[in-house]
Amino acid sequence: MESRAPRVGHKKSRKGCAQCKRRHVKCNEEAPCSNCVRHGVACSLAGGPYVPREDAKARRKSTASSDHTNPSRTASLEASVNNTGSTSAVESPSAPSPFTVLTGLIDRPISGPGQEQNWQLDLQLMHHYMSNTKFILNETQDIDFILRIWQEELPKVAFTCDYVMHGLLGFSALHKAVLDPENAPMLQASAVDHLDKALVLYRRDSSIGTPESANAKFAFTWLVALFAYAIPPSVPPIDAMVELFLLVKGIDAILSETWYWVAQGPFAAILTRGFQEAITLSPDGSSSTYTIPDGMDFGLAHLDFMLGVDAMIPDDRRVCAVVLAELKQIYDSVLRSDGSCSVASILCFPKQDPVPFAELIRRRVPQALIVLSYYCVLMDVLDNRWWINGWSSRVITDVMGSLDEPWKHWIEWPVESILYKQATTAGPGTADMAIDRMLV
Repeated sequence: MESRAPRVGHKKSRKGCAQCKRRHVKCNEEAPCSNCVRHGVACSLAGGPYVPREDAKARRKSTASSDHTNPSRTASLEASVNNTGSTSAVESPSAPSPFTVLTGLIDRPISGPGQEQNWQLDLQLMHHYMSNTKFILNETQDIDFILRIWQEELPKVAFTCDYVMHGLLGFSALHKAVLDPENAPMLQASAVDHLDKALVLYRRDSSIGTPESANAKFAFTWLVALFAYAIPPSVPPIDAMVELFLLVKGIDAILSETWYWVAQGPFAAILTRGFQEAITLSPDGSSSTYTIPDGMDFGLAHLDFMLGVDAMIPDDRRVCAVVLAELKQIYDSVLRSDGSCSVASILCFPKQDPVPFAELIRRRVPQALIVLSYYCVLMDVLDNRWWINGWSSRVITDVMGSLDEPWKHWIEWPVESILYKQATTAGPGTADMAIDRMLV
């Protein structure tokens, strides 16, 4: 038998960089490799991100399937679309979406002539966004190019992606409602209508990952998260926090999935600076820096003991301990950065699956509510932003009303840190009176 000649042609590199494997090209295995140098991207062999290689067979299967999403991306953003009132074909009555719960007080527009294309209002909302971008997104940094990205690049993406456009118009409508209380009901209804349409279109988008789709998903996920805080909730504050935890649980997963593309595009500065850079102005908008109140480290150190003072189901204690450990990590990062904290680190809490912790809060487990009260102190750092203003005080007040007397002394510091700060603005002597009334 004749010996077979050696095969000449493409030779796969088993030790090549993740970027070359993704593009299915040969890698010279240098650090960085020649392909990444030529394309100007971060090579995984030289400290760049690890980008999983796309499997063609899985991609074809995903495109053909009605559920085109990556299973690892378990964002409630996806679940919200499944259960939004506008998508009755896939509605699951047993598991209403976070948006269905949070927007329950807002009347959806009645279908009929003129309702499908309210283009005049949409033009007003786009004009409002372009004229008030800085105030809508609370860009308190004096960084012109960051503001330019939101004012120029985001509309460009919205003009090419319908669900981003609906998200932008909806969020703009909520801001306009704050400035125009007389027309607030109409503007809030328009905002929710835009969100419903955006979620339907987002769910239907089966495009394979591209730089364009990555930028759209990046922008949309953040618009959705801010929208959820800006809409007046229709449930008690504690239950609203449960829905918010479930809603934003996938933002980190989506950002991880799209990071490679976003880092190469127009939103790169936002990814590395915008939401990660601290914006900690005082609630009155002055130039002084708002820092975490003294005593949080002392209180957090004692919460480990709090988890053991009363009988708990072992799994419940473990869940609280894990979330508490993450809360301590965030606080440590605040100390390392001189009292500042990023928007992303606060809104994407907890980063691990929040479902077990959310369930403990829903059941009003005292230990979970106490941990939640300390999270409210971090959330209060962002209270000068219109879309989250008042959230921390409403939640901490609801926690006080939900705890039995033996547990209330554990939240004295969060109560004073949040409510005392806000009550002092009403005048001398009113702070102590307000807190005493709430603690009774």
